[in-house]
Amino acid sequence: MKLFKRSLAAVVMKKTKKISELHKFNQLLGVICKLRQYSTVITMFRTMDFAGITPDASTFGTLINCVYQMAKVDFGFAVVGNIFKSGFEADIIIFTTLLKGLFKENRVKDAIKLFDKITEIGYTCTDVNYGTMVHGLGKTGNVDQAIKLLKDMEKGNSKPNILIYNAIIDGLFTLLINGYCKAKKLDEAMHIFEDMHSKGLTPDAITFNSLIDGLCKVRRVATVQQLFKEMQTRVLIPDVYTYNSLMDGLFTNGSYEEAMLLFEKMENGGLKANIVMYSSYEAKKLFDSLPSKNLKCNTDIQYNDK
Repeated sequence: MKLFKRSLAAVVMKKTKKISELHKFNQLLGVICKLRQYSTVITMFRTMDFAGITPDASTFGTLINCVYQMAKVDFGFAVVGNIFKSGFEADIIIFTTLLKGLFKENRVKDAIKLFDKITEIGYTCTDVNYGTMVHGLGKTGNVDQAIKLLKDMEKGNSKPNILIYNAIIDGLFTLLINGYCKAKKLDEAMHIFEDMHSKGLTPDAITFNSLIDGLCKVRRVATVQQLFKEMQTRVLIPDVYTYNSLMDGLFTNGSYEEAMLLFEKMENGGLKANIVMYSSYEAKKLFDSLPSKNLKCNTDIQYNDK
C-alpha cells in the first residue's frame, strides 16, 4: 500500500511539474507573440516534443494567431487538424481568426465556405463571427453578400449591432468611391443608415464619420452638412477625422470660405489640426494673399523633361 501511495505521489508530482512547465511555456509564447516575433513562436512550438511538453488549447490558440498575422492561413488549418488529433476541440475564436486570415489573403470564397461549415457542424456563431464576415465581405467589395448576411442575422437569434451596420455602410462607400458600382449604392447606404433607427440602434460617431467621408468624396456636400448638424444634435462630438473629411469636401466643392470658417471653429473648440488640414488651411491663406502682393496665380505651369 505504501509503495502504491509513493508511486501515485510520484506520478502526481511529475504531472504537476509538466503542467507548470506548460503554463510557463504558454506565457513565454504569448509574450513573444505580442512582440510580433511570430516565426520564433512557430520554431519554439516545434521544439515542444523534444522538451517533453504537450501543447494544450492555449498553445494552439497562440499558434493560430501567429499564422494569421504571418498570412499563412493554410498552416493554420493544419494546426486545427492537430488540435483535434490531440483530443482538444477548436473553439469559435480559432475559427474567427482563420476567417480573418482568409479575408486578409483575399480568399473570399474560402471564407464563405468555412463560415458555412462552422454553422453546419454545430458551432453557434456570435456577433464577433458575423462582424468578421460582414467586415471582410465589405472590405473585399462583396457588399451584396454582406447585406444578405445582415438580413439573415435579422431573421435569426443573433441581431446585428452598430459595428455590423458601420461595416456595411463603410463597404458601400468604398465601392462607390472606387467606381465599382452605380450611384444606387449611395442611396442604399443612406437607407441602411435610416433603417438603423427602426431597429432601435443609435448611430455612433464612426457611423457619421463613414457617411460624411463617403458623401464628401462623391461631392454630396449639402447632404453632408445636414448630417453634420444631425450629429451635433445627437450630442456626438465631431473629431479631427470628421472635420478633415468636411474640409476636404468643402475645398473640393469650391466652398473655400465655409472650409476656412470650419477650420477656425474646430481650432476654437480645442481640437488640433493634423498636418493635412493645416497645409490646406495655410495654402488657402497664401492663395488669398497673392493679390495684395501684386501677384497672380500662374496656371500655365510647364515641367522640364530631363
